[in-house]
Amino acid sequence: MTIGNRHIIILILATLFAIGFSACSTTKSVPENDRLYTGANIKWDGRKPRDYGTLTAAMNSQIRPNPNRKFAGLPFRLWFYNLGKKPKGKGLNYLLREKWGEPPVLLSSAKPDYTANVLEQYLVDNGFFQAEVTSEIKNKGKKKASITYTAVPNRRYRIKSVTYVTDSSDLGKAVARAYSNSTLKLNRPFRLDSVKAERARIHARLKEQGYYYFTPDHLLVEVDSTNNGMVDLFVTIKESTPAPARRPYRMKNITLYPDYSLENDSAIRRGTPFMYNGIRIIDSTKKFRPSVFDRSIFLKPDSLYRLSEHEVTLRRLTDLGTFKFVKGQFRPVRGDSTRLNASFFLTPYPRRSLSVELRGTSKSNNFVGSEIRLTARNRNWLHAANLLELSVSGGMEWQVGGNSPTVQTGGNSYNFKTEVAVTIPRFWQPLFNLNVRTPYVPRTRISLSYELFSRSQLYNLNAYTFQFQYIWRKTQHLEHKWSPIAITYVLPTKTTPGYDSILLNDPSQRAAIEKQFILGGNYNVTYNTQADNRVHSVYLNGDLDYSGNLAGLFVPKNSSGSKDILGSTFAQFIRLSADARHYWKLTRKMTWINRLYAGYGIPYGNSSTLPFVKQYFIGGSSSLRGFRARTLGPGSFRDTVSRFLANEAGDVKLEYNSELRAKLTGIFNGAVFIDAGNIWLANEVPEKPGSEFKTSSFLSQIAVDAGVGLRVDASILVVRLDLAFPLRKPWLPANERWVIQDIKFGDPDWRKENLILNIAIGYPF
Repeated sequence: MTIGNRHIIILILATLFAIGFSACSTTKSVPENDRLYTGANIKWDGRKPRDYGTLTAAMNSQIRPNPNRKFAGLPFRLWFYNLGKKPKGKGLNYLLREKWGEPPVLLSSAKPDYTANVLEQYLVDNGFFQAEVTSEIKNKGKKKASITYTAVPNRRYRIKSVTYVTDSSDLGKAVARAYSNSTLKLNRPFRLDSVKAERARIHARLKEQGYYYFTPDHLLVEVDSTNNGMVDLFVTIKESTPAPARRPYRMKNITLYPDYSLENDSAIRRGTPFMYNGIRIIDSTKKFRPSVFDRSIFLKPDSLYRLSEHEVTLRRLTDLGTFKFVKGQFRPVRGDSTRLNASFFLTPYPRRSLSVELRGTSKSNNFVGSEIRLTARNRNWLHAANLLELSVSGGMEWQVGGNSPTVQTGGNSYNFKTEVAVTIPRFWQPLFNLNVRTPYVPRTRISLSYELFSRSQLYNLNAYTFQFQYIWRKTQHLEHKWSPIAITYVLPTKTTPGYDSILLNDPSQRAAIEKQFILGGNYNVTYNTQADNRVHSVYLNGDLDYSGNLAGLFVPKNSSGSKDILGSTFAQFIRLSADARHYWKLTRKMTWINRLYAGYGIPYGNSSTLPFVKQYFIGGSSSLRGFRARTLGPGSFRDTVSRFLANEAGDVKLEYNSELRAKLTGIFNGAVFIDAGNIWLANEVPEKPGSEFKTSSFLSQIAVDAGVGLRVDASILVVRLDLAFPLRKPWLPANERWVIQDIKFGDPDWRKENLILNIAIGYPF
């Protein structure tokens, strides 16, 4: 296409857009005696409260209706609606009006006086007892209007005193004792939410003392606001509180129905109970061993009812992963007004299941591929709620571009993996019975796997792995994983003359297929507070990996000075990694994420570097996106001979990512980002000058890139496209590493060398 033709096409498109824009007046569909509602704003009259920003945001969230949605400040959906006509069936008008479009929000649908009362009540609930809110309609042009709400807060009342007015009954004494930890603090602004929180706190405390039928509504908080800007609060028990709510309860019978279904409700309830450690179990089909529930039921016969034990029991039964529905039912014992019977109805998942996963991959080093995974599960193996998993997967990758006749790429690659794993819902070990009292079931996972990775023109790599792992969660946010035993045996086969020629130029590549044992374990801890309703949330992960520590103490050196088991050397190293992320929700549609990753491996004894499977890699779709995967580093080294092998690895890694994500429209999200980092070797390799990590020079070897992204977020699947380019190349001479001035988006040669399109599933972090 010539330059002139481009200009003509651009002119035609601009003309069409202008015609469409003029035809899509935002007020085209507004009735004659109405106006298009363009939104509302809140204005403060008088002295603004100290927290007026928070108050304004909360008040804005209560204003109805919402105006027409916009993208990049433009009401495209309203334009689409106005382009169409009333549909008479399926067709273009149906798409414009019903699917793509959005009808105009009219001023007549707004209720200014009612909304002003809602906003005024909100201010009263936050201590502004004399607040006033008025509304005013602001007309704009002939067919548009907005509404301004003016808030006059006046004086804000604070808490002067809190008094618990109770009698001498057991309930009255229990409520009085709750005063010591009151959340109603003196001289703080009065807030209705604080009062509700105090009632909920007292309710939870009473539930721990057996008051099963007591609710927050049985508490009354009276407010005396006659003290010149201060309020006196009086907490009392309502006189109408019924007798069952005034007495504590103890447990009598705890009954489990582990094979419950609504269809057989009557027959199941009439079953004969089996007593096990004080628990009544009705399971006529013997589907579960009684010992399954021994570590999940914390309510005990003859014990005081406690809400925490009730909740832990429900959470434990659900967290077993075997039951689809868990329902608890408490009823008073006939003839005994101080005791409760508890029944738990458990509906199990189907015992066996089979799933198939099909994945597609596209890497920044020009490899694409696919993988299929078949997994069979038994959720109740050996009738003990054990999860047995048998999985088989296989896939291949092939290069679609970037080949060079002078570069050995290794051709297509294939992988095959099979694994058998058993997850036991408890800490399994032979010495003693350990049951951590948390709402979450601790687990023991034992797995055995075999994996084959084949690069048809280079080598085959076989890996046999056995792992024994404990998994437990202390709180909702904190999870631990400890593998006291983790053994991997790596065995290379079928190396080709082509790969031998690569080793002549790059001997360090031999580490990729080195035959060895990895005898050790690892410990991983994760703290994660991510939630949609949090402004600030964090993700923290720490990992300790170790190998050859104990074996190194007992295995003697052989004639060559190394230590081996069955003729194969075993790796010796300690590896520490940390991943810290901060998620800051700037607005409802925009989030800023910062991530810092640091890893350091210390090889010793038999190992001069970390084993290849334990080394760090950088670049690609979830790392430095402006550099092809595994082709960056280590340090300032640049492999010009075999970089399409994408095998560059290191013992040290440092990476920083900053990404601003924004919701665009519908399922489409956008992002802008910047990445920085590199990998290094713990010891200098002569064939890779500049690869050693040195505190005096590592900062000068940092690579930097930037880019933009488009994400299609369909909830169950996120397809991500990130387009990035380098800003700093660490392999260039020291004073030429920043390449911002070389950016030329219009140059096809620059784009071919520097623009990297990453296609991936899921967010990078």
